[in-house]
Amino acid sequence: MSNAVLARLYTQRQEQITFIDQTLERVEAEGRDLVDAEQANLDAARQRIRELSAQIEPLEARVVADQKTSNTPGILPTPIVGAVVDLIDYNRPLITSLGGAMGLGGIPGTTFSRPKITQHVTVGQQSGEKTQLASQNMVIGSVTFTKATYGGTVDISRQDIDWTSPAAWDILVRDLAQVYAVQTETAITADFATKATGTKPPALPAVPVQADWVKGLYTAAMHSYQAGLRMPDRVWVSLDVWAALGSLVDTTRVIFPVDTVREMGAPGTSEIASFRGDVLGLPRIVCPLLPAKTCIVGNSQLYEVYEEVIGLLSVIEPSILGVQVAYGGYLAYNSLAQTAFVGLDLSAVTSMPTAAEMDISAPATEEETPAEEPPAGRTRR
Repeated sequence: MSNAVLARLYTQRQEQITFIDQTLERVEAEGRDLVDAEQANLDAARQRIRELSAQIEPLEARVVADQKTSNTPGILPTPIVGAVVDLIDYNRPLITSLGGAMGLGGIPGTTFSRPKITQHVTVGQQSGEKTQLASQNMVIGSVTFTKATYGGTVDISRQDIDWTSPAAWDILVRDLAQVYAVQTETAITADFATKATGTKPPALPAVPVQADWVKGLYTAAMHSYQAGLRMPDRVWVSLDVWAALGSLVDTTRVIFPVDTVREMGAPGTSEIASFRGDVLGLPRIVCPLLPAKTCIVGNSQLYEVYEEVIGLLSVIEPSILGVQVAYGGYLAYNSLAQTAFVGLDLSAVTSMPTAAEMDISAPATEEETPAEEPPAGRTRR
């Protein structure tokens, strides 16, 4: 109802109150008692007042104005709480497992080579006194490393630098460094998987059990040693292989427990809280960027990575009040013995957990240990 209705009810109630007052004042002025008619009129007036008050009470409650946040948008702040959520995993597990990137600074040219003996001398048993000894020349070939440049650039306004909180500049520079780390790991991971060309063991069955995995890994280790004459020291696996190995059970017991103290004689360790673990005595390296169904056995010293991080470059643009910033580095990588890296044939396996489509900007998991910082570099202006 409108306020006009309430005003009318107020008026009618006041009229009844005034009527009562005037009647009583007249009787008092005349010095007499109320006659029956006057008493009846007063009773009727009081009844009418009660009826009007009953109508007025709910109307008074409805006309009280509501004060809500929608009425005060001009003084409602929008606070920014906590640090910026950053969904990117900039760890480089493959590069780290290979001993880290070696320094590329000071090596001139667009390519360089690593010497490699491709034919050794020969030694044999002398057939008799003063007979010719075995003889064969040594041949030293080379493995070529080609330099590649990786980097990104952004043109940021002074306003975005000066007016933002947290500071957009710091977040932007950190993001450039982190994405650089992801992209360089992606490039090396793809090359590493492609060049793992060692003789594969027989394909694992559709639903491999522990015995199938053990035989496959040992056979791969044998082929790796035969090709590189180095004992394998790592097992590199994709996310789905990590999940498959970690979920192996012997009836009801996990085959790869969190630690061997809890399960004496276990063939390795694994845990869901981190990628840390080992298989048959070898550190198991989980590389989220490896293609699905990848499990490679080899020696980490037979694949090399070189890197020179340029770091941050920036130039001020005074005419437009901007700053152009770039972050980059140089990278070179290659396998010194491709056939010494042996992958398992998992093409027939149908029981492998299905991995989601990989987004390189999203974290695969949260490491138990603090994440290493992205490659550091010099700042140049």
